[in-house]
Amino acid sequence: MNNINLLTVTSIMLVTTCLIQAQDVAPLKLGNVWVYDYGDGILGRGEVVDSSFIVDSIKYFGLAEGYFGNDRALRLTGANYFVMKEDSTFPEPLNERIYYKKNAQLGDTWQINYGHPVPAIYTITDTFPAITFDTLVTGKLLNENFGLVEWDYVWTEEFGQLSQLNWLGELQYYLKGCVINGRVYDDTAFIVSGIDDITSFLSYELFYNYPNPFNPSTTIKYNIPTEGNVRLIVYNSLGEVVGELVNE
Repeated sequence: MNNINLLTVTSIMLVTTCLIQAQDVAPLKLGNVWVYDYGDGILGRGEVVDSSFIVDSIKYFGLAEGYFGNDRALRLTGANYFVMKEDSTFPEPLNERIYYKKNAQLGDTWQINYGHPVPAIYTITDTFPAITFDTLVTGKLLNENFGLVEWDYVWTEEFGQLSQLNWLGELQYYLKGCVINGRVYDDTAFIVSGIDDITSFLSYELFYNYPNPFNPSTTIKYNIPTEGNVRLIVYNSLGEVVGELVNE
């Protein structure tokens, strides 16, 4: 793990995105698999490999993402929220982050405290019929509002998260194939036999900085698979380069 401490004289909201991020998935069942296409030949994979993963005396599903093993703990709460267990510094009850609501309806909303002065707001802003893997589903547009920037995610009850769009409306990643309840959808060759061939691509990870906003310093954590040159560039909400923090 590489921890980069960055100093600045201006208080700003720094928004970071991940090449391969902690994937939010549903439905949670042992053996379910999701494969996401991030573009440029980069693929990410998550698989539910444990249905009784215990953290702080609470039972979770263990999600392996192809390169760290059981590095994610997820569960469905009694209030029908899908949550992911974060580290001990995450400022929400039980250090859990809500990422979706089962059977979410238009207008459903929740908020998450990431340690910012203003919480992030999540809202189901649209529902629509869609064909996914030759299956008629109801797509649900989940808007993530951080105040300065917004992200949109398309979810379904059947397959989970289908895609992510950034604040410019650009596609960041999409669901390429999956295994749900024992049935394989779409890119079966990759799901069944191809994962070992691409694990070297799956070890790059950039985390949200903390605190955010900050004054005068913040910490950005990232993982890289081997030693090499790293460039870390900050963009504003218009997609313009604010500065290059690391190039070494």
